Amino acid sequence: MPKDIHKPSSIETLMMKILFIALTTLLLMGSASAQAQIRLLNDRVTLSGFGTLGLIHSDQDKADFVRDVGQPKGAEQGWSARTDTRLGLQANVRLTDELDTVVQGMSQYHSSGDFSPELMLAFVRYAPGPSFQLRVGRLGWDVDLLSESRYIGYASPWVRPPVDHFGVLQLTWIDGADATFTRALGDDLVWARFFAGSSDSRFFMTDSLEAEFDAHQVLGGHLNFETGSWRFRAGYTRVRSDVSFSGDDADLIGQLYSVDANRYLNYLTGFDELQIYSLGASWSAGPLQLQATWNRDILAEGDTWLDTGFVSAAWRVEKWTPYVMVSGVRTHDSREDPLGSNVSQHTESLGLRYDVMTNVALKAQLDHIHTRVPGLLWRGTQGEWKNDQSNLVSLGLDFIF
Repeated sequence: MPKDIHKPSSIETLMMKILFIALTTLLLMGSASAQAQIRLLNDRVTLSGFGTLGLIHSDQDKADFVRDVGQPKGAEQGWSARTDTRLGLQANVRLTDELDTVVQGMSQYHSSGDFSPELMLAFVRYAPGPSFQLRVGRLGWDVDLLSESRYIGYASPWVRPPVDHFGVLQLTWIDGADATFTRALGDDLVWARFFAGSSDSRFFMTDSLEAEFDAHQVLGGHLNFETGSWRFRAGYTRVRSDVSFSGDDADLIGQLYSVDANRYLNYLTGFDELQIYSLGASWSAGPLQLQATWNRDILAEGDTWLDTGFVSAAWRVEKWTPYVMVSGVRTHDSREDPLGSNVSQHTESLGLRYDVMTNVALKAQLDHIHTRVPGLLWRGTQGEWKNDQSNLVSLGLDFIF
């Protein structure tokens, strides 16, 4: 039976109003929006922000589309503003020539099931010169080429980063420190970043099973090389967590088998220790932009792994930027999947970005999704839903100020 068409909640309606006011203000500023950042105290304090007014239409009546595994509900059949809409504000304070601080808050639909604001960044940065930088505090999850900027829609050609890649097993932030070392090699540049810290996250595996991650040890780093129009990156991250499971499925497992559900589910999923290997490359010259990224997430001491990746090409012609993208995700697991958390699907995307004015971009995107096994990436699935295809139409209005 088809599901009811989603109607925006009061919170979604409020977010839409706030974003509409912000956008109207930007449009009234016209070309002056390039200078819309607020600067105070002789430029020592800078206030800025970003946002997306996003609408998505799904033709799928048997499952709900989510942007990532942190969203408890997805976009149902019909139109929804829940999935992609967000608003972020940031303050930069320059303390000395070598020391500054950054604080960023953002409102988006997340694991609490609402748009309550989250503290995304709060760090102190020490940069005595171009070859070294140290940051301490709350930092972005810097695992992929685009991880730190994935919430800023204006920074990319797409309506949203590819869900097959960025939608699974991603932390939002880490509390800790990172150090970056940069060195010029002739006309080329090589730099490395090492980070360590901890994090908390909540993932929704199914409608009746969720996992709370107390990631007490996050260690990793990546090596980058830039030559001409090319940029290459290789990275490795290890996350050790105490994972607590809850929901009807966790309760049922504990009752049926008279076992510690957390211990049993950790054994099945291997979520308590995650290793991420990442490779990425981008090429940008003139109007053409190419990007490709591949990750392998290893779980359960190597018994299970997840491959994710995407390839994207965009071509800018004055204010217009058409683009194409192909992405995919697949779980490799020789064991049984009693939780139904394995996933296998790929997506073909076609889109167009139009830069309406300085700092404001309008986008439209078509996604054709082949879902062999839905796993973590869909909500509200009916019965044994699998081996199906879905079509999404997405509209996005991105801005920065």
